[in-house]
Amino acid sequence: MFFFRLGRKQRRDELLQEQQRRTASQNPTVPRSIHFERMERCKNCCKSFTTFIFSRVGLCLLVVAYAFGGGMVFQFLESDSEEADINKVQQHLNITVEKLFEHSMNSSFLYQDNWIPKAREILEDYQKDIVRRTKRGSQGERVSDDTKQWNYPGAILYAITVITTIGYGHITCKTDYGKIMTMIYAIFGIPLMLLCLANIGSTMADAFRFIYCNICCSYCNLVKKRRNLRALQSVELSRNAAAAATAASLPPSPITTTLASNPIQSPTNDLEQPPPQNVVEFVDNLSIDYRKVTIPISVTLSLLSSYLILGSVLFSQWEKWDYLDGAYFCFVTLATIGLGDLVPGKSITSTQVEGKLIICALYVLLGLSLMAMCFNLMQEEVRAKFRRLGNKLGITDDPNYW
Repeated sequence: MFFFRLGRKQRRDELLQEQQRRTASQNPTVPRSIHFERMERCKNCCKSFTTFIFSRVGLCLLVVAYAFGGGMVFQFLESDSEEADINKVQQHLNITVEKLFEHSMNSSFLYQDNWIPKAREILEDYQKDIVRRTKRGSQGERVSDDTKQWNYPGAILYAITVITTIGYGHITCKTDYGKIMTMIYAIFGIPLMLLCLANIGSTMADAFRFIYCNICCSYCNLVKKRRNLRALQSVELSRNAAAAATAASLPPSPITTTLASNPIQSPTNDLEQPPPQNVVEFVDNLSIDYRKVTIPISVTLSLLSSYLILGSVLFSQWEKWDYLDGAYFCFVTLATIGLGDLVPGKSITSTQVEGKLIICALYVLLGLSLMAMCFNLMQEEVRAKFRRLGNKLGITDDPNYW
């Protein structure tokens, strides 16, 4: 009985498979249509993803993810090397102490003239080794995990200084894999960062123009609109008065009566002179488009100076620097010079190193975006000034030239 049921089940499965094959052979377009539909869905998904990635929000998220991913990679590649370097410094220190102890024990009498030259020689060797390691970026005095150079915030700051071409130089890769990764990371990261800064700069420029036009210059725009409306009303009143005087001077007739009652359709309107050019400008300026407003160069320079002053006060308070040193560090950073002689959180007496490195990274990213915005605004202002100069000198009559 069991084998009979098993045979029936196999026979039923075979009949179902044969029926499916027949259906597929009779309707060959069904699987093709499903395949094409899946392909179209994949294409649409790829297009949507590509559009989002190259949008302004997508580029910002991509740069942030690229920086965080680079920090993870560099920390993984260089953390072991830093640990080994710290151990070597500690071992050399122990060896130096042992040499001094042996020299003291081997001396039968601790005369100053006999003991000091040998001790100076031992300490000079140790000093040379420390200087050599310090020039290579070693900081062997830091042994806790949160104060090492290649902790996660330090690795993120290194990644940001690479793709922004700042390159402080206070922290560099020691391993071969780290150096190779730095070159590959910079090849793809620098164009991505420049593209992102250009997009962010244009967006911030539009936002700043809107704020400047609708908030900072709202009173001036209101006065200008009222003046334009009064001028337009005076022109309309003068036109109506001239039309009424002309209609009154004509002899009375049915035609003139009709023309007087409807002065807009009067033939005398065609003989009137066109309005002056300043009236046309007034009419055009009734509605002010913030996208056509140019920001004075003094405003953009004041904005940059305020950002530099804010950074200099912040970092000078944190690191106990002079205000000149704080301003010097902020200027060198935002100008992407990156000398690296002053870096937050890298002095021996620094505390809260991780927080300082994160704030420094955010200051760099926001400052470079602000620099891109100010350059965009200053470029438009300079172009507008040369356009007005060319119109005055008669070089060009096109107001949209350049």
